[in-house]
Amino acid sequence: MNSLGMSIGATQLVATDGNPDGVPVVRASMLTLHDDRPSEVGIPKEPGLGLTGFVDRVGDPVGIVGADGSVHSADWVMAEAIRVMIADAAVVASFETPPALAAAIPAHWGAQSIAALRAAIDKVPALAPGGRPMKLVPDARAALVSLRDRVPNHGVVVVCDLGGTGTSITLADATSNFEPVGETVRHRDFSGQRIDQELLAQVLTGLDQDPDGTASLGALTRLRERCRAAKEHLSTDTTTVVPVELPGLTADVRLTRSELEDRIRGPLAALITTIQETLERNNIPSAGVSAVLTIGGGAGIPLVTQQLSERLRCPIIAAPQPQLAAAFGAAVMAGQPDETPSLEATMMRPVPTGEETAKSPASKPIDTVESDSFAWSQADTSPELQEYQDYSTPVTAARPEVTFSPGPGDYRDTDRMRWFQRPFLWFLAAAVFSAAIFTALFIAWQDRDDAPSPSNRTSTTTTATSTPHP
Repeated sequence: MNSLGMSIGATQLVATDGNPDGVPVVRASMLTLHDDRPSEVGIPKEPGLGLTGFVDRVGDPVGIVGADGSVHSADWVMAEAIRVMIADAAVVASFETPPALAAAIPAHWGAQSIAALRAAIDKVPALAPGGRPMKLVPDARAALVSLRDRVPNHGVVVVCDLGGTGTSITLADATSNFEPVGETVRHRDFSGQRIDQELLAQVLTGLDQDPDGTASLGALTRLRERCRAAKEHLSTDTTTVVPVELPGLTADVRLTRSELEDRIRGPLAALITTIQETLERNNIPSAGVSAVLTIGGGAGIPLVTQQLSERLRCPIIAAPQPQLAAAFGAAVMAGQPDETPSLEATMMRPVPTGEETAKSPASKPIDTVESDSFAWSQADTSPELQEYQDYSTPVTAARPEVTFSPGPGDYRDTDRMRWFQRPFLWFLAAAVFSAAIFTALFIAWQDRDDAPSPSNRTSTTTTATSTPHP
């Protein structure tokens, strides 16, 4: 069976058919909307309305505000980005029949985010090719599936997903088909973006002269991107050079791996402490940990593997392509039969009704390969997606007005409440009772003060006087 899997990350989206010899589709987590052409994911070929930050906003009732003032639901933006990625990956894989689909979602997502994405995906027919809805699986589980032959089949495996905006820590029981142990812990103090920021600070420190204080945001953004590339180079090389082009300043700054390690040693130590605390909280001794699996962009940093091994005293398994592990696992799980329903599975909605061939526009991939030859992804328009165009507000609105509807149990029928269920009546009765007691005590005290005491009472003494008789 043909299958496509993708992974959803805050800074990167990946889609693949699971073929190790194939070419995965890797894009930045950015959706660009155009008026006259299909949406694009990643760096756009032509200017348009770019939307970012939607992965961490899935399930948020407050929409994402575009540069033109329009507001878009993060759920819809995420579903549209998935649709574009799947269409591009299908072109690369050259599928002639509808594939099974699965997406590896962040393991730290809560029930609200999962349900919101499920609802948004169910409105996109192209994401249910052949009538099969896209599966949603935790990315930690997908990574374990993709590396099953390298992971021990006993004990507890710690999955560390060192991503762009934080690190997720997931404990999985290898003896129970990698069922999760406890909840995934999100540690935001060690992330790819923080490492990039640390390298940017190191580069600015290494300049012979201070950069112009009015350096444009665009110039600093480009420099930060070069620092990100330098981080990747330092995973394999001991030195690299970062070109600096700022207003009034042009230079080449040399960076070494030791400088990078000095910058991240503290945050990395805090991350490992969090891992140890997570194990203790779940009553898992050190001897019960069979391995640590590292995935995500930060897994390629040598210091990460070294420090994890020294402090946790167990084998460290680094995925050969850590950024692709979850997507490859999702492709494998897409073609597998459904397992015992999990939290996500219980929230899945029924398959949308309609024709056997789902119709939705297939966005052109960046390499301009035509995708119109695949019936399951063909269409000129996507009515389900067009409905969201009304989800915008005028340009003058900085944020949309949000109203929250109370749940069924939030209202109280006060007319039918018994008197003893009303706190105000209890308070009033207590106040009246207290006042009565106080009044009685006051009167009693006054009576006591008015009563004559023994020492002050008037004594009447009758004295018999003998009067002599004449």
